[in-house]
Amino acid sequence: MKLPEFSVKRKVTASMITMILVIVGFIAFSRLGLDFFPDLEFPTVSIITIYRGASPEDIEKTITKPIEQIVSSIVRVKKVSSISAEGASVVTVEFEWGTNLDFAAQDIRDQISLYRNQLPEGANDPLVFKFNLGQMPVIFYGITAQRPTAELKKLIEDEVAPRLERLDGVASARVFSTDIREIQVNVDKAALESRNLSLDRIIAALRMENLNLPAGYVLERQSDYLVRTLAEFESLDDIRKTVIGQTPRGELIYLSDVAEVVDGLKETRYLGRIQKEKGVFLIVNKRSGANTAQVGDRVKKELEKIIPTLPSDVKFFAAMDQADMIKRVIHRTFDTAWQGALLAIILIFLFLRDWRPTLTIALAIPLSIITTFIALYAAGYTINLLTLGGLTLGVGMLVDNAIVVIENTFRHIEMGKAAASAAIVGASEVGMAITASTLTTIIVFLPVVFSTGITAKLTQGLALSVAFSLIASLFVALSIVPLLSSLFFRSQGGNPRPVKKQFEGPRRLYRRLLTSVLRHRARVLTAALLLFLVSVGLIPIIGTEFMPSGDRRMILLKVKMPVGTALEETDRVVAMIEDLMIRQPEVQMVSSQVGSASEEDPTDLASGFAATGPHEAIIWVGLVPKEKRKRLDVMILEDIRKKLPRLENVKIEAIDMSQMFLGTQSPVEIKIFGKEIPVLKEIADNIVKQIQDIRGLRDITHTFSAGRPEYQIYIDRERAARLGLTVNQVASTLQTATLGRVATRYRQGGEEVDVRVWFKDKYRKNLRQVLTTPLVTPLNKTITLDQVIDLKRGEGPIQIIRENQARKVSVTANVFGRDIGSVTKEIKSRLASLERSLPPGYFIEYGGQYEQMQDAFKTLAVAFVLAVILVYMVMASQFESFLHPFVIMFTIPLGLIGVVFGLLIAGKTINLPVWIGFILLAGIAVNNGIVMIDYINQLWRRGIMEKREAIIEGAVTRLRPVLLTALTTILGLLPMALSRTTGSEMRSPLAITVLSGLTATTFLTLFIIPSIYSLVERVSFKDVK
Repeated sequence: MKLPEFSVKRKVTASMITMILVIVGFIAFSRLGLDFFPDLEFPTVSIITIYRGASPEDIEKTITKPIEQIVSSIVRVKKVSSISAEGASVVTVEFEWGTNLDFAAQDIRDQISLYRNQLPEGANDPLVFKFNLGQMPVIFYGITAQRPTAELKKLIEDEVAPRLERLDGVASARVFSTDIREIQVNVDKAALESRNLSLDRIIAALRMENLNLPAGYVLERQSDYLVRTLAEFESLDDIRKTVIGQTPRGELIYLSDVAEVVDGLKETRYLGRIQKEKGVFLIVNKRSGANTAQVGDRVKKELEKIIPTLPSDVKFFAAMDQADMIKRVIHRTFDTAWQGALLAIILIFLFLRDWRPTLTIALAIPLSIITTFIALYAAGYTINLLTLGGLTLGVGMLVDNAIVVIENTFRHIEMGKAAASAAIVGASEVGMAITASTLTTIIVFLPVVFSTGITAKLTQGLALSVAFSLIASLFVALSIVPLLSSLFFRSQGGNPRPVKKQFEGPRRLYRRLLTSVLRHRARVLTAALLLFLVSVGLIPIIGTEFMPSGDRRMILLKVKMPVGTALEETDRVVAMIEDLMIRQPEVQMVSSQVGSASEEDPTDLASGFAATGPHEAIIWVGLVPKEKRKRLDVMILEDIRKKLPRLENVKIEAIDMSQMFLGTQSPVEIKIFGKEIPVLKEIADNIVKQIQDIRGLRDITHTFSAGRPEYQIYIDRERAARLGLTVNQVASTLQTATLGRVATRYRQGGEEVDVRVWFKDKYRKNLRQVLTTPLVTPLNKTITLDQVIDLKRGEGPIQIIRENQARKVSVTANVFGRDIGSVTKEIKSRLASLERSLPPGYFIEYGGQYEQMQDAFKTLAVAFVLAVILVYMVMASQFESFLHPFVIMFTIPLGLIGVVFGLLIAGKTINLPVWIGFILLAGIAVNNGIVMIDYINQLWRRGIMEKREAIIEGAVTRLRPVLLTALTTILGLLPMALSRTTGSEMRSPLAITVLSGLTATTFLTLFIIPSIYSLVERVSFKDVK
């Protein structure tokens, strides 16, 4: 018993199966997570090592290079890149896609653990972590108050963060501030010298005097008693009373004799502001697999309860709210879906003029979507921009199979059959055809699903949601639609149906046009070929980019000033930019970070856009929702660029937030490789000069900063050895004198605070005083630092960037008003002569979004070719012919004509969504040809008519289902194509591609496919009138 027959004859069973699918579908939908993107885990692992005060060259030599050599030997490593900056090393290891990152990260930890003992003294243990989009903050708040920042930080840490961390799905609620509590031992250099003591002596004493140690147990009166030594500092006075030595007369020397002990704030080289006020930042992260939207809602609801209990001066500003953004995107996508479905249903009613078949077809949409939710839940997917985009894309196609079944059922009713019989025969007759057409649409995604790389990760969810929905629609068309048809439809009863009469006019017109085209098929096919060649020639005009830039409701700016600029001067310029930003009507919130915060949040270094020193700053600009403003973020940014005053030696660079989610930042990146940094800088400067006048380029800069002034201290090993001093003793004393050294930790009320030993400001910030720092030899003789060192003045790089163990300088730029492909092509043309004249050992590569685009397009081009081959194979299996599928394949180049003109009219570029749309079009375009050729073959093989008559009659008979299925898909995609709401940047190009391609291939198929079919079958129409 076939499925249509089973559904019609076993109505109750079929109805119960339908109800089960609906109930399970709603349960699956309620449990599906909401995210912006799928949970992308980029195959990268970062190793961050903090070595406070070390120069970039020292970092490169002692930390970065050894780690690079260690990780390069690990299997499946694709690329190793690194940044050696002041006080920090970041090594990023990129693996092949598909690598198990948990195992890879553990391999790296194991390898680095062997190297840990070779790290310089004072360097922190390397931090190894992997990144995925799920680690992005769910909510990022700026908090201000009319009180000291340290006090505000403690308030948020005590009253807010713990309550948020108890919420279901919340992994952490971290509080960041520029003011960090620290117990500071400010040593008086003169007092230290007079008592013949050293800084090392103070540090050793503090470490030895601040401890709690277990001492076993004793037995007393048949009971065991634990014994513990409790000697930790309980107050600042305990620290002050620490004995650090004795006078020659045996008198004790206390710490308070040579130093001030204060409860102060850690000396930081950065400032943070929210709405031009000092404050703290609260960053909330979710657990892996948690529903982003639900976690965000829980956090906001909890904050609504917490905020009234806080002091009235505490104010919260949302700098980033992923949950709100996700819900906006999802709601807007749902809107385009139901709008498309409504348009498709209205069209069906206008065609059929009967509520019964219209209702039957309309029910196919929700039933197919609900069934799709079951498959998405079982496959472990979430509802995100891509999976929901796939469902929206499929809304118009979901009714195609139902339309073909209903139309054929109608035809049998018009022939006088009973409704139940017509439902069974009508569905069974077209069952193979709609199964084949569904398979051709689904199978085009097979190469994409089984490909690798970020392209596959971004498209798999969309592809599978389309596939699941179409499989569901096929099941609904062959089971539920026949069931509803048998219940709703009425037999003909001898009265001619109005639909048949109304559609006779278009059929007669089409018959005349088709007959005329077949008589002049050579001219028509030549014209079609010329049109195809013209469209191919227009492709370079369209332009290319990796992904369309999305409006992220946030502008991220990086301010760069000359190296060596004081923090206060950088802050003055940033305040000026903040004033301009706040005056923009679309701006909701402005926060800034001046200087580097890498010591407080080392993972920030791995992002690649963090400020590297006091001469740099990051400004976050939060915008009102896209629907509430007239300008896109890129337009606002361009306006700000024009309004900013021309400041000498100040560079302001915009960072594309929408592309950061895809693992890249700069649209344009020119990578220069070589050995010597001065040569790399010279080449980079030449490149900047040659490309700076290219139209569309903005924010041109390179990653090499001017040399930072520095004093270089060389230790005289021989003199130090004669005095019994090691290089390490001399270097660590110098480090303690200026940067200070954490001697121990002070515990108070559950809080642990660093105890830092250093000289008073008047000593440690004066070079002459630093050079006369006392050193005590093993013979208890006091000397000064300048007796064992030589001092030179020089310059050092602010950071050293390497890739695959070679030094690199990158020239980067943003693009405005042009596509990346054409801009990069012009850049390559400009730099051709420079590349040929590079010194031996130096070469140029192109990275950034262009590199990603090239990789993605190659992957998708191969996927498209394989998709076309698979479509042909499916059709060959259905027709048991090699020739007829070949005829139908001509619908694909016909679709290209529509795509090219559609993109040109809409002003879109060729990007990843467009490629996906064209691959999908390869599966859709052949469907009308399948239905038409299949019916022509049926008429001819049954002996009803000759081939010539069968071609015309088959095409004319299938006109109604061909137009109806195509137009419902086109109208279903129309709201998606015209959408300008949040998230439409990804959906719109995809919809325009399918819509314009399908429009062209539908109307051209009506004439071109019969013409080619008649040509290969050698059927002449010259004598037909």
